[in-house]
Amino acid sequence: MLLLNARADQPLHLSGPPVQRGRMQATLCPDMIGFVRTAVAARMEETRAALALPEAKALIRGNRTYTEKHYPEILEEMQGICEGFGLQLDTLFDYMHCAVASDLGMMDERLPEGCTSFAVANPELGAVVAKNRDYRPEHIPIQRAFHHRDPAWGKREVLCLGSLGSPGNFSSGINSDGLAVTDTNSRTTDHGVGMHRYFLLTWLLVHCGSTDEALDRILGMPHVGGGLLILGDASGTVAAVELGHKKVGHEKKTRGRVGRANHFVTNDMAAVNLRTPESEAQSCHSDRRHPTLQKRLAEAPTPFGIADAAHLASYHGEEGGEGFCRHGTNDLGNTISCALYATRPRTLTFTAGNPCEADWRLFDFSTNASTRLAS
Repeated sequence: MLLLNARADQPLHLSGPPVQRGRMQATLCPDMIGFVRTAVAARMEETRAALALPEAKALIRGNRTYTEKHYPEILEEMQGICEGFGLQLDTLFDYMHCAVASDLGMMDERLPEGCTSFAVANPELGAVVAKNRDYRPEHIPIQRAFHHRDPAWGKREVLCLGSLGSPGNFSSGINSDGLAVTDTNSRTTDHGVGMHRYFLLTWLLVHCGSTDEALDRILGMPHVGGGLLILGDASGTVAAVELGHKKVGHEKKTRGRVGRANHFVTNDMAAVNLRTPESEAQSCHSDRRHPTLQKRLAEAPTPFGIADAAHLASYHGEEGGEGFCRHGTNDLGNTISCALYATRPRTLTFTAGNPCEADWRLFDFSTNASTRLAS
């Protein structure tokens, strides 16, 4: 990739305590209030039956108590979001649990979440951590890069990709120590009260400076279950984490490559993948993407840089296997963005669209500005 015409775009700068940062989303983007309310309402409606299940209500109730005790700051940020967008905190908290409720009811998703993510050590860049975000179309207009500062974090800052109306790191991010974390969806039968993945993504960037520290903290707390994490840090240590409630699977490499699609593959977790008959096509898509990703990662050049990550994220299966850049097919989910993190220089290279047709921008902690890139 070559630098092309510096552009004055910036991430949304959210500074201050949690309620203030949450409220600032709507303050800075007042034209998006209707879009956020529509996205929340649509998701709540399509999972209404799942959310009404007694087991879902019990888990959400228990998780509210857990979050109030162990991560009240994320609830405070959500309260600010609600004040800005005219939502109720109970509604937004339920919204965060829609996928979990669908799993508990073994219900098929109208638009299953996807994503492909990988991390590769690089001697100069630390690690390159990448994610294709395969998500709901209503999130296209509300997708944003955010730069969070909070006085309670000391000098640590967070640069992340997420959605307006959702707290903190709702998709992928990096902190000023150089720890990057992404997630992908994975349906599971192993759910319970604990740290929700959507909250854990932010918690790790606020509290941890390395992959080893993040793994230690992840393995030391209970989780709601569901989803996978890909981590990389400035030392080049990378890891994949498979989140269940009773167990957590993980794979760590100090100078290597890891990647995941949308199902558990470790011995500890493969048995708790959730498959429903009508979602089998989507599940098989993940089954086919995973070996293709492992093969493409193994064959990728060394050193592996940002341009290599963009090329891999743009793969459509031209040389065999399953593609990662999803659009114009029968897939229920499409790629709505690609995020590429370099952990030692602490940068986010981002496109709000398919990586194969990218309009790339480079966000940097030190300049707080973005530069337009050409592929």
